[in-house]
Amino acid sequence: MDLKRLLAPASIAVVGASERPSLGRTMLRSLDVLGYGGAVYPVHPRHASVLGRRCYASLDEVPGRIDLAALALGRERALAEVERAARRGVGALVVFSGGFAEAGEEGRRQQERMVALCREAGIALCGPNCMGVLNLHHGSHAYMLDVLDADALRGDVGLISQSGSVSIGLLSDCRRFGFSQAISTGNEALVGTARYLDHLVDDPATRAIALFSETIGEPQRFVAALDRAATAGKPVVALKAGRTARAAAAIRTHTGGMAGSARVFSAVLRAHGAIEVDDLEEMTEVLAALQGAHLPAGERLAVVTGSGGHAELLLDLAEKAGLDLPPLPGPTRRAIEAAIGPLTGDGNPADAWGQGDFAANFTLALNQIAASGACDAAVLSLDAQDGQAVDYEGQDTAVTALLTEAQDRHRLPFYLLSARHGTMKTAQAAALRRAGVATLTGMAQGLRAVARLARWQRRP
Repeated sequence: MDLKRLLAPASIAVVGASERPSLGRTMLRSLDVLGYGGAVYPVHPRHASVLGRRCYASLDEVPGRIDLAALALGRERALAEVERAARRGVGALVVFSGGFAEAGEEGRRQQERMVALCREAGIALCGPNCMGVLNLHHGSHAYMLDVLDADALRGDVGLISQSGSVSIGLLSDCRRFGFSQAISTGNEALVGTARYLDHLVDDPATRAIALFSETIGEPQRFVAALDRAATAGKPVVALKAGRTARAAAAIRTHTGGMAGSARVFSAVLRAHGAIEVDDLEEMTEVLAALQGAHLPAGERLAVVTGSGGHAELLLDLAEKAGLDLPPLPGPTRRAIEAAIGPLTGDGNPADAWGQGDFAANFTLALNQIAASGACDAAVLSLDAQDGQAVDYEGQDTAVTALLTEAQDRHRLPFYLLSARHGTMKTAQAAALRRAGVATLTGMAQGLRAVARLARWQRRP
């Protein structure tokens, strides 16, 4: 089977196309928003045209080659349409509907019949019980979400998720990173996570891969794909569900899979160069940190802040994250103190508020620390969020400029860190991203993300 016909199809048939609010309309409209350049064939037995396109009564009447057929149909009609697609020579299928292996013995038998048909015909099957596939750079869409802003959504993170809701949550927040492809795998009846991962390793538009998994059906293929990703320098950021007995039982009724051992899965990820995260917040921060121009070569972190309280919290949290905040070298500390006054503690974190000239003070501190050679990454920790009612006027512009200048001057990763998770100024984060500076949110989550990347950089 050819995954290119599924993930970068030259033609798409939308079975169940309609102008009423529906999955069929979602796909047709989103293909236009994305600027898809391939052939699009709406299919519905009762429509002559749909949204200005000629509509065909069935797949049998569609002229030419069909790479991908997306079945916007209920479970009771899906299997018959898979049979038709196999006879028609369709290259790939997305089956959105559920009620198959996850729903009991009869559903399992129907899924097995679907798999047999697709395997015999060489069809790449996504699903069933899935959200579908979306390729932002190719412009193809067979996904259960309306694409509203293609430019905002487009980026370099390839997403593979067995959970539809997890993929929705990640795709809905593109403030700090966008996506190359999104693949919702569902029951993984035929094509599973390992094959999708292998495909994304070779995708030039994908720089990092985000993986949410409930079960791995082809462990040897999965391990080989992890090794290929590590060799290619593409981080795989993985979150595994099913760590507890109740969660593992829930997986059987969600996608019909077996959760497997969380301990073994973690060991495999460590041994084969992937980054395991504990929750979606941490996954988001790691993906955001990967947008920086440079990655930390080690765990030595220097922090500049305008708050003594933040400095104390950061010291506690950095130790938990496995980061080293070494004391500032004597000459560096003296140079900073000569301009802004005494620093608290051993100077790292450096509370550089001084007399309140934040632009001058933060610039001086960051550049002195970056030039010292005593750290592998530098963080500026400040609180900022969209719509706030009080602010230091001009601080955003000054902070964006000084971090951009520092990134241009020093070959070191720089981060802007908000103390609380999820808070940021969207325009500032976008400007910094263009300059190669990553914006992180949440002290605990942000510091763990930096630590994860430092350890990934030093992987054997």
